[in-house]
Amino acid sequence: MSILFSDVAASFGERPLFENVTFELHPGDQVALIGRNGSGKTTLLRLAAGLLSPDRGSVHTVGRVVYLAQHAQIEANSLLEAVTPAELALARAELARAEAALSDPSPEHLEAYAAAEERFRLAGGWDFEPRAREVLAGLGLEAEHPASGLSGGQQRRVMLARLLLSPADTYLLDEPTNHLDWASLEWLERWIREQSATFLIVSHDRSFLDATAQRVLELERGSLHEYPGNYSAAMALRRTLRAAQQRDYQAFARKAAALEAEARAAGSAARSAGQFNHRRAGNQSLLLAKNKAESVSNTLARKARALEKRLERMREDAPEKPFEDMLRLHVPLGEVPHGPNDVLRLENLGVARGGRTLLRGLNLSVRRGDRLALLGENGSGKSSLLSVLLGHTPAAEGEVRRGVGLELYWAGQHGEELLNLTTLEDALRSANPALARHDLYALLAALDLPRDPQLEIARLSGGQRTRLSLARLGITRAHLLVLDEPTNHLDPEAIDTLEAFLADYPGTVIFASHDRRLVQRVATRRLWLESGEWRLEE
Repeated sequence: MSILFSDVAASFGERPLFENVTFELHPGDQVALIGRNGSGKTTLLRLAAGLLSPDRGSVHTVGRVVYLAQHAQIEANSLLEAVTPAELALARAELARAEAALSDPSPEHLEAYAAAEERFRLAGGWDFEPRAREVLAGLGLEAEHPASGLSGGQQRRVMLARLLLSPADTYLLDEPTNHLDWASLEWLERWIREQSATFLIVSHDRSFLDATAQRVLELERGSLHEYPGNYSAAMALRRTLRAAQQRDYQAFARKAAALEAEARAAGSAARSAGQFNHRRAGNQSLLLAKNKAESVSNTLARKARALEKRLERMREDAPEKPFEDMLRLHVPLGEVPHGPNDVLRLENLGVARGGRTLLRGLNLSVRRGDRLALLGENGSGKSSLLSVLLGHTPAAEGEVRRGVGLELYWAGQHGEELLNLTTLEDALRSANPALARHDLYALLAALDLPRDPQLEIARLSGGQRTRLSLARLGITRAHLLVLDEPTNHLDPEAIDTLEAFLADYPGTVIFASHDRRLVQRVATRRLWLESGEWRLEE
């Protein structure tokens, strides 16, 4: 046993996250932990790392556990120093002091040196540097690079390298694929598969989970569900189980509705029979007729009560109502206008940032219906090229020609398009100014968002902001969508929704993404950027 959760409950502030969570990880397990944003995945990892205590239940771990958080600070001179484990740094310093003391080769100094050398060896000191250089190179980093002035993506990769170079029995990885390009992702997948340690991984990258996970744990509405296999196998099984659950629930609902209608009819008939009308007695004695009516009324009332009790017992054993997906919109808003056939024409385009040329000599035509993916290593110029296409920054050379009457919609990596918007109504109408008032309420209801269009966006939770962002994409009638890392901050289920939408979008899409599955299933063309050069794959 590596990790054991027994009947664990946890909350965030006053909001319960999950309860009755029980599972066990064994040595060598590689397990994915998935769930919607806000479901408690990071909290569960922090519980396993011993950084939090559960509200109820217990968490037991065996061996050394290391945790990769989503955010951390780096304090070091070089990247090689930044990824050196603290215990190794201490052992190295102790060995240096013991070696300096050998200028006096007394028995005490020789013994101290032998002990320091043993501690250094056990900490992996003698082969650490070549291993560190290999890991850093695999993540696209140079060992001698200064640790100051790193980009957010570079800092994230340094933290991941430090974790991978820390010997452990169990690794807890919270979004390890953030800011990794394709080459680094593939290297990390190989590294994890080759290890004998236990891994519990939270990631929105579906291809990564397929390549590394042997089992999937899902946090959903406060409960933990377990599925065998990698992400794709787990989701296929979940769809099958949910379809069966839907059939069971629909059968129960039909039977309960019929029983409720029968009980209601019997109760109504009992009340009607109990209201004796002497004019209907005919030639019978009034007393006999009244007794007969009361008997019929009592019989029908007993039947109604029996039916109601039967209905109560049915509801006690009712199957669970299937989860309703609030990420898929069903509000009819009309077709996307046709727009120009020639959407964009790039002529000898050059892109620069901070005085450094990122791209030169790009000639490209984008036509209606194209789904163009921009690919390349971090820093290759994908976001800068999108900024030029949007007109947010000028081209270093050449020009961008837009089709006549072209309307476009854009979304940044971190929701920058929402920064100047205040309310839910602002956010929805900026995506589609033609929305009627009743459309606003229908959208908010479909998304399970607060029904007040004037609610401030700042008051939304992370999950609500995700649904709002997807809603904006779903309702825009723009001819061209320009998206910079659209899967950032989305959980796998939300990415599935985004993928289905983009694949069916009748307009044109240009997007930069590290999500390999999204690119494989959506892109019709791929533009690779590397060292100022470009390559187009049709």
